[in-house]
Amino acid sequence: MGWLPRLPRVPIGQKLRKRVETVTQAAVASNNNQNNGGSTHYVACWSQDNCQVRCWHQHRSVSEAAGCIDVAGGFVKAVTDGRERSLTYDEQENLVRAFLTLYLSEKEVSRKDSKTGALNERAFRQVLDQEIKRSRRHRNPLTIVYLDLDGFKAVNDTLGHRMGDMVLQVTVWSMQSTIREMDIVGRLGGDEFALLLPEASADNARVVFDKVQKAVKEALKAYKWQVTFSAGMVTFKTPPATADYMIDVAERAMYSVKHSGKNRISRLVLD
Repeated sequence: MGWLPRLPRVPIGQKLRKRVETVTQAAVASNNNQNNGGSTHYVACWSQDNCQVRCWHQHRSVSEAAGCIDVAGGFVKAVTDGRERSLTYDEQENLVRAFLTLYLSEKEVSRKDSKTGALNERAFRQVLDQEIKRSRRHRNPLTIVYLDLDGFKAVNDTLGHRMGDMVLQVTVWSMQSTIREMDIVGRLGGDEFALLLPEASADNARVVFDKVQKAVKEALKAYKWQVTFSAGMVTFKTPPATADYMIDVAERAMYSVKHSGKNRISRLVLD
């Protein structure tokens, strides 16, 4: 039985298995050199109902086999010239590296909204909490924008949810292609998004969001969607203690636009 280190484990999704390929080729060359020319493949194994289960694939490397394990407590067996053997030290090292890569990849994926690639609400709030602490410590301003699409429901109702998903994706991609490297886009639910602008004064935030506004409007217009957006931008000279408060203030600013005609931006500066 191959040795499996006690690493944090989470179920590995199908998409993440492809990520293992980034280390597979190097591992294959290394394994072939270590096995004195013998024919070697690797099998993923795990326990289920007190029985040992195999994937029955003949993987080219331990890294590739690791991507086939979907449960905690799995391990990898090596088979050389038809005989099972223990993993070598280098093979064990490759296995550790593969599990760590998969674990970190899964952790990153869990922070993203599956439709758009923006941060999901939970991850956005976590980042906002961190930026609040950093901004308060260094006495930097912090700007948040709460954005809601106008006319999105009509797209879903008339063109279908797949087209609606595309509207969301184009909106996020347009924002991400325009903002600064330090800025963060989050999807808070439905057709509502948040944009976090660290260290941005009111003037700096206006410059950044003017570019975002132009990019999003041009993209939506290019697809001939009858969709605009309303936004509430709030710059805090001294950020409040909680992310919930910042989001709530920006959301109320956005709804003030919604209730007075839509397709506009409300800008506030708070001490």
